[in-house]
Amino acid sequence: MARLDRRSFLTLAGAVGATGALGISAPSIARATTEVKLTLPWLPLGTFSYAFIAKKMGFWEKRGLDVTIDRGFGSGKVCVPVDQGQYDFGILDLAVMMNCAGRGLDLVSVAAIWPTSPVGIFSLKEYNIVKPKDLEGQTVAFDVGSGDFQLWPAFVKATGIDDSKITKVTMDAAALIKALAEKQVKAEGNFFGSIAPSLWAQGMEINSILYSDYGIKMLSNVVACKRSTIEKKPELCKQFVEGLMDGLKYVYLNPEKSVEMHFESVKEFKGGSVTNKKVIEYGQAVSTALGMVPAFKQQGLGYMEPALVEQTANTVATYMGVKSLPKTDTMYTNKFVGSVKLSDSEWSSTEARSKKYLPKPA
Repeated sequence: MARLDRRSFLTLAGAVGATGALGISAPSIARATTEVKLTLPWLPLGTFSYAFIAKKMGFWEKRGLDVTIDRGFGSGKVCVPVDQGQYDFGILDLAVMMNCAGRGLDLVSVAAIWPTSPVGIFSLKEYNIVKPKDLEGQTVAFDVGSGDFQLWPAFVKATGIDDSKITKVTMDAAALIKALAEKQVKAEGNFFGSIAPSLWAQGMEINSILYSDYGIKMLSNVVACKRSTIEKKPELCKQFVEGLMDGLKYVYLNPEKSVEMHFESVKEFKGGSVTNKKVIEYGQAVSTALGMVPAFKQQGLGYMEPALVEQTANTVATYMGVKSLPKTDTMYTNKFVGSVKLSDSEWSSTEARSKKYLPKPA
């Protein structure tokens, strides 16, 4: 078996470096010949298990790819490294990618991960913050690189709340959830799939004010790359996306095994607490729930429904003040998805199991 390097990463509670690649052992199916770099948008939570499973199960290796996975620092900080070629592919929020495209970065979405948007403002249930107006007079924490912060102006405009009456504080990804759990702040912007699992694992319940419930309709997490990668290396895009979708399908159908493999794949989780495993478990469940949409069932995992992509573009243009947004059909392609599907029975059982993990309005 070829040796895959292991670099230091971060614990779930805090980062200990700027990049921290994840070296993960994979079955010796075939020696990978093409090196590929992928950046996540956030910490290595269970919401991104599909990437670790794709590597661990050899879904990329059997296609001739040696994929390195790095942590992220928010969707807003994925665009530039991918555009500059530091990464071949990045996972980020589609609205953020479109905003970046409006600033001249030539990025294209090649697959969807979360057709349902889990972006919002979250608080502990005890604070009874249940509607946007309740945020006035409060301190709300953000990571400036995250999609929720990038879309905050859209949320303010859509809800009509007085932004001047809300104190915004910024902190890095590692500190954000900890600040809410330790009651340093009463609310924070985040993705439901990032915050809910961490707090649930500590026995805490949260209220959710979802952007989508206030007219900000969007397709959420997607896989993006440079347009030139699609034009010059279409086979690479096909191999990468199909391997990733195989990982997504495996997580959908094998949640318990996927938790164990994810836990083993990230070195700092080894020997860790049950709480950390619960975080992974809950994160996987949320991610699966966000993927249970008709488009995935009918067209295959990763498919981006054109009407929802167009709606996302309209949201960006309307609420984020982007004046030079490229034509919608130039910012995404479904040519690399559609081959990985669930059977009707697989879909029914997965949907039934995951439904309770969907975000619910406060």
